[in-house]
Formats: sequence, C-alpha cells, structure tokens
Amino acid sequence: MTQKPETALGAALKSAVQTLSKKKQTEMIADHLYSKYAVFKQFRPLAIGIHEVLIAELSQFDPALVTRVLTNHCKKPRYLKSLAKGGKRYDLKGRETAVISEEEKAEAQQRYDALADKPAAKPVPAATPAPATAEAPSAE
Repeated sequence: MTQKPETALGAALKSAVQTLSKKKQTEMIADHLYSKYAVFKQFRPLAIGIHEVLIAELSQFDPALVTRVLTNHCKKPRYLKSLAKGGKRYDLKGRETAVISEEEKAEAQQRYDALADKPAAKPVPAATPAPATAEAPSAE
C-alpha cells in the first residue's frame, strides 16, 4: 500500500487531533467508523488485514488507537455472532473479499460463548434513603 503525501491541512488536523486525550480520540475514531462505513454499522465480518487500510485512511490518528478501536469492535458480541454464522468477509466498501473458514467460525463461536458465560457486572446498589422519622404533632 502506498503512502499518500501529507498535505498542510492534513498535518494541521493531525496535530490538532493529537492534542486531545486518547479516550476522546478513540471515541472520535469509533464515531467516524460507525457513521462512514456500513460494514461497521451492520457488524459484518471484516476482511483480513483491514486494519492496514484503516490506519492509512485515518492517518490523522495514532495507528495504535485505530487498532484499539478495531479490536474493541471485533470483540463485541454482535460482531462475534455475525462471524460465527459464517459466510463472507467484507472490505470497507461492502465488497466481498473472502469466505470465513470453519476454524474462524469455531473460534468466533467460542469467544461468543465465553462472553455469554461471563457473569454480568454487579449492579451498583442504590443508596437507600434514610428512614423517615415520624414527627410527633406539636402541642400548641
């Protein structure tokens, strides 16, 4: 994959983005991916090596953060379920690129089952209000 030369605007954007916290940058990357690419919105199985394409497309972001967002997406139950069903893998434009192997299907099913077996996060108990004290009627 050839690297595009960086424009002055691209350099300014990259500089501005990198002043944000890593959490904010990851949120921006995720928002961008889910709004721009239907394969993310639809949780379709992604093409092998798609991280390289995303890193090139989102050059204003730290490649490690782009990879983190992609990893988080691929760990979601909805994505694992889609992968476990089998079928095709898709590129960013929604074109079929490959077929999911039986091994990949089995691994996705195992990961999905492991998530389902995890105990749910314990709910935080609500603060109990102090017991109301009955006030004696004032004798006037």
